[in-house]
Amino acid sequence: MSYFQTLLKLNGVSLLPATGEFTYDSIPYQGQRVGGALTGINTYADGGPPNSTTTDLEISISQLLSSFILRPNPGAIQTVAIVCAWFGNSTDLTQCKIYPATTYINGAFTKWTGSAWAADHWQVSSLNEKSSGLVSISQTNGAFNYGGTPSDQSIVRCIQYLKGRELRVVFYPFILMDNGDKAWRGRIGYSGADVSSAASTAVSNFLGTAVTSQFTRDMTNLTVAYSGSSTDFTYRRMILHYANLCIIAGGVDLFLIGSELRGLEQIRGPSWVPSGSGSPPTWDYPFVNGLITLADDVRSVFDGAGYTKDTTNLHNLVSYAADWSSWTGIKHDSANPPSGVPNGAQWPHLDQLWSHGNIDLVAFDNYLPLSDWTTGGGGLDVLNWSAPKPTSWPPGPSTMSGLGLSGPPSIYSKAYLKANIEGGERFNWFYFDSNNDGRGLDPNGSGQQVSLPEGDRLTQSRNQFYANQQILGQKQIRWWWNNQHYALWDAGTGAGLVPQGSATGWVPNSKSITFTEYGFPSNDKCTNQPNLFYSAGSVESGTAYWSVWLPQDGGGYAPRQDMPLQLIALQSFYEYWFSDTPSNNETVGGVIMIQPAFCSVWNWDARPFPTFPINTDAWGDAVNWASGNWLNGKGPYLSIPTPDAPPMPSIPVGTFPSLAGLGWPVHKRPTFSTRIASHVSGREVRNPLYAVTLYEFEVTVEGLDSNGTWSTLGVNALQEIMALYLLCQGQANTFLYTDPTDNVQSIPIAASPATGDGTNTFFTVQRQIGAGAFTETEPVSWINMGGTTNVYVNGAPQLSSAYTIYANYITFATPPASGAAVTTSCSYQFNCRFLDDQMDFENFMSGLWRVQSIKFKSVRL
Repeated sequence: MSYFQTLLKLNGVSLLPATGEFTYDSIPYQGQRVGGALTGINTYADGGPPNSTTTDLEISISQLLSSFILRPNPGAIQTVAIVCAWFGNSTDLTQCKIYPATTYINGAFTKWTGSAWAADHWQVSSLNEKSSGLVSISQTNGAFNYGGTPSDQSIVRCIQYLKGRELRVVFYPFILMDNGDKAWRGRIGYSGADVSSAASTAVSNFLGTAVTSQFTRDMTNLTVAYSGSSTDFTYRRMILHYANLCIIAGGVDLFLIGSELRGLEQIRGPSWVPSGSGSPPTWDYPFVNGLITLADDVRSVFDGAGYTKDTTNLHNLVSYAADWSSWTGIKHDSANPPSGVPNGAQWPHLDQLWSHGNIDLVAFDNYLPLSDWTTGGGGLDVLNWSAPKPTSWPPGPSTMSGLGLSGPPSIYSKAYLKANIEGGERFNWFYFDSNNDGRGLDPNGSGQQVSLPEGDRLTQSRNQFYANQQILGQKQIRWWWNNQHYALWDAGTGAGLVPQGSATGWVPNSKSITFTEYGFPSNDKCTNQPNLFYSAGSVESGTAYWSVWLPQDGGGYAPRQDMPLQLIALQSFYEYWFSDTPSNNETVGGVIMIQPAFCSVWNWDARPFPTFPINTDAWGDAVNWASGNWLNGKGPYLSIPTPDAPPMPSIPVGTFPSLAGLGWPVHKRPTFSTRIASHVSGREVRNPLYAVTLYEFEVTVEGLDSNGTWSTLGVNALQEIMALYLLCQGQANTFLYTDPTDNVQSIPIAASPATGDGTNTFFTVQRQIGAGAFTETEPVSWINMGGTTNVYVNGAPQLSSAYTIYANYITFATPPASGAAVTTSCSYQFNCRFLDDQMDFENFMSGLWRVQSIKFKSVRL
């Protein structure tokens, strides 16, 4: 049973963890490290053979497809991008090797054949677990910092499995840095003199000399042999290897030749000059040139195997995913030679790549900010909430901060977040480089610990753009797509920073843009800085500007979680580009500006919830789940009321699972709290403190399966209820409970108020208890969004677009007419909180557990 139901709409997801020798496989595997025993390594959720042959990948993808809107409905999941990692050992380009690795060096593997285990190997590019020259994955306190590179045959079967589930597939080769501080791959760069032959040579060595003729596809063993040196750990080997492997799998819809290699992109060779040479200019960026060559080589591999590009049905396409900070161009710290060119100048260095014939889509990972919300009152965006938004570009200081919004300001407002997609920071105004200066005491006086901004962001000193500087704004997607591009620099003519020289090779409207990644972490004010997430042990770890950190038991601080904001932001992003009317997307000459098919949210994990993140023994990154970008297990109800709605109640973190081992008796206690005031006359006055009945529940669970042995009790039922308890953090958070005896009424349920007045848009759903003289009505606790809900005005069913449901009330877009009866038919649940901060699980047989008493209580919204 899925804990979470959601209305969230997504086109696609990026599939993690990128590592794990057989994590992506649809066949069960066991692994054995030196000195250890064979143990299951991709059937954690279902116990593994012989009790089950369902792998973690299969369970996870089934959860994905059952957790979100299903095709053919708009907003349905249609794409999965398989993220597959090799490793880099240094951010110094001259030292960096790119290599596959395994945590089972000199170990062994077996796979399930359907009746027995048979020996098999981890295989990547002519390497296996016993090959000499393998680079070891680093360890901390005896635990590996990463899992191994996925084995070739697991990738092939994963691609085939996803296609069998009628999903599009993106193949996404990835570099994880195993250099001690887990730096971002975008930091790989050259520390020597720029604009030099030495820089160009360093890039060439990093790319390597692998050529297409050195790769041989093995269709039987589902791997690709490489005839070059086994320790040729270079970039071209990785990319060409996977181009061939995708052919074995039957092709993919989009193949990426890399992503976010910002530091490599900006390295300049000896021929680089500001004006370029010819028309269009061809600046000397050796890594960009290397990507162009790789695109040509991948195209030749695909075409040679019969997988020609199909831009109509979107198959067999090739692209590169740039970082959001550099997709429109790069600013150089130094522009020598020649001298006199200021650092503020910008060169659209990737236009040579975007305009190339074998790059089929302009792709970048979109982590652009959707808010600038401070602690305290919210800052300038609150002050400018209702100020008119700019009507022309560039806006001046007096108009550039206007948002043109109505209603009370809120970071949870979809209208606000949407206003910042083509507006706000990096569109109408910008901050100069401002760092996130770690955690410290809030300068706005709240007394809380927050992620501290520096520079002009700290004081919200916003800076304006000037005419013809759109190329400087990374949010200027529409302008970028519709116009020619030029480099910007100050030529000393008095015109300032303006377009110079000849137009680049980009042809307006020539190919679509796609967002190969977008997303938000689950922490406070995540929309301020979506590219940051908390990851213990990584130098890149952090949270968004102004985000709050909470003190922890035993000392220290941890990021404050905010799953609702994460999901509201995702929904706002989707609606803005793909479902709002009129559409914000556009089509010119038959080419759509933003191609939705490959827009993928970061991330969904192949390790199914709740096994991940509960099993911290198996996965060190499980501790990052709560505040990270994962969607697994984070799909609460998403019908958010308008800003002028009643206060939004806390969103439940999950749903109480259906447990086959539930025993008798079940206690349900309607509860009031009554104040009694006695007078000297003996008269008593009694006042109930609860306006609405609260219910206490106590259940006994006689049997919980923990390893698949007792499947009739629900496979891993123990993990399900334990996961919910951990997510709730005992009494801290609420969950939804479906009382089997009290969850639906067959007759339409009245609303309060029961009739419209032509003004009111909010109606609380009321249920009826009893009949005749003993009849009572009270608000339902929480409408079951997973059930069927119908809303009626004067008995006439209303279109779902006419209202929004959240918690226990209905919000109409247009107020029902005066005197109109408002009713609904729906099922409902109780919003509950555990009554204890500990739970006693008893293991009384192998794989069989019980809980003598689980107590919880409904809470007011």
